[in-house]
Amino acid sequence: MAGRVMEDMAPIDLPYIERNKNRYGQTRYYFRRDGKRLCRLPDDPNTEEFAAAYWKARDATDRFEPKGPVHRNTRRGSFRWLCLEYMRRDAFRALDPTTQAKRRAIMEAMWAEPVKLSRPDGPTFADMPIAALDARNVEVLRDRKRETPFAADERLKVLRQVMETKDDAGRAYMRNSARQVAPFRRKTEGHHAMTPAEAMQFIAHHGPQSKATFALALMMFTGFRVSDLAAIGPQHRRGDIFRIRLFKNRNRTPVDLEIAIHPILEAVLAMHKATGLNYLMTEYGKPFSVKGLGNRISDWFTQAGLAHCTAHSVRKGLATDIAHHEATDSQLEAMFGWSDGKTSKIYTRSAQRARLARQAVSRINWDGIGAKLLPAAGVESEQTATPTATDAFPTATPVRKLK
Repeated sequence: MAGRVMEDMAPIDLPYIERNKNRYGQTRYYFRRDGKRLCRLPDDPNTEEFAAAYWKARDATDRFEPKGPVHRNTRRGSFRWLCLEYMRRDAFRALDPTTQAKRRAIMEAMWAEPVKLSRPDGPTFADMPIAALDARNVEVLRDRKRETPFAADERLKVLRQVMETKDDAGRAYMRNSARQVAPFRRKTEGHHAMTPAEAMQFIAHHGPQSKATFALALMMFTGFRVSDLAAIGPQHRRGDIFRIRLFKNRNRTPVDLEIAIHPILEAVLAMHKATGLNYLMTEYGKPFSVKGLGNRISDWFTQAGLAHCTAHSVRKGLATDIAHHEATDSQLEAMFGWSDGKTSKIYTRSAQRARLARQAVSRINWDGIGAKLLPAAGVESEQTATPTATDAFPTATPVRKLK
């Protein structure tokens, strides 16, 4: 067993391994699955001891997957074989490593699915011939995640990519039956947009000079994602601007962002002396990992009684705020690094609709009939503070023209 594992473990490219550094900078390895840390692994990943411990934990939690390296147990022409072919191609290799890991995890979960739920120890989708992987079976894989529609649609998205795989001569291995299956696409408003009142609540809880509020200020005045927030530091500053290559899509369509430092953020930065290459550091003086910082921000929101907020809530709240203060599509795209022209319109369209609606209300006339709804001059009503028609909709206020 040790011999077969060492061959696979060389690059430590196996799922369910969690890496953490302690306060002394030493890397610790854990086996983590289904959101739970199950056991600690030996410190040296290049030893037989590490390999044996990993596969012991893996075998204990794998109910359906065959044991041993997948390339030795894979039938040519099977679903798992097609997935492995896909992972050899540029379409997969060009993805960011974190995206690769997520897609591989989704594929491995589908491999482990029993073809029939009534026979959990029977054949799995891993060994299903690709000729049999028709739209009906794709629907089965999608519907196994019906209770979590987003996860179901992610399965469908990965299947569509896998089924596009071609051989070295450019011929498709199979018909893309996943394109015949519709996603659930449950419509939601997406992430909550943080409001000014919620920002005040956060600051009041943590204090204006806390690390939590420092992180919030960086997000509020730059719109950075967590991945960029973890990286930003003094080395990205050029006078009164930040210059940074955005983490997202950095290997495919890199975006170099240049953003001015707001005067308020300038004052906040002056309150927090940078001691390294990153503005945000752990208690041990080390930079945050992207995942670690994301978890810490979630904890800070929960502690402030704002568990429904996330780092993306701040980004969305900022986009909403500046759109309602008449920022254009081009300004939003320049600040947030958007390039498709669609995302900015989500915010500017909403802001423009609100401005137009307010202007429309100011034009309501009804030929003076509205005055009949109010008491005559000199006659007191039950509510002494009843506004007049002109108080409710002052006609003297000029209507601003939209830019």
